[in-house]
Amino acid sequence: MSLNIEDIMSEIRADIKEKGLSGDMLSFADIPCDANPRDPAKQYDSDQLRKNIAFVSDYFALTTENEITGGALSRFVKKVVRKLSRFYVEPIADEQSAVNANTAQALQQLELYIMDSQEQNNIVLAKRAEELELQQRNNRMEIDSLQKQVAALSKQLAELRKEKG
Repeated sequence: MSLNIEDIMSEIRADIKEKGLSGDMLSFADIPCDANPRDPAKQYDSDQLRKNIAFVSDYFALTTENEITGGALSRFVKKVVRKLSRFYVEPIADEQSAVNANTAQALQQLELYIMDSQEQNNIVLAKRAEELELQQRNNRMEIDSLQKQVAALSKQLAELRKEKG
């Protein structure tokens, strides 16, 4: 049994209508983001990257021990619920903390890679600029030499014309 795209889309639309969802609800396009995926080089900001990495590095660990507030009965119920759900919540929080820590380390490595790449690019560009400056000096010297030869040949030609003329 195969369904075509129209049937699948009809089912999705019916499901959306059934759930009461609408197009004016928040979508990914509504989330503010400074990055421009079409031209990321124009959006790169090393200071912002460092701030984001520092934030992720500082807050990677999840805690399950938030302060319990409220009245005496409320605090008691919250403590009981916390103790009963600890076996389930703590492993998830530990796994997420590990993922966050690895993400922070990966971001730090990416920053180091970017800095190293920029340094290597600067070295290559400086070397290329030096080569071009040397080539320009050599070209200038060759042009000067050729101009002197042209002047000398022009002088010889003028002298030959005087002799013939």
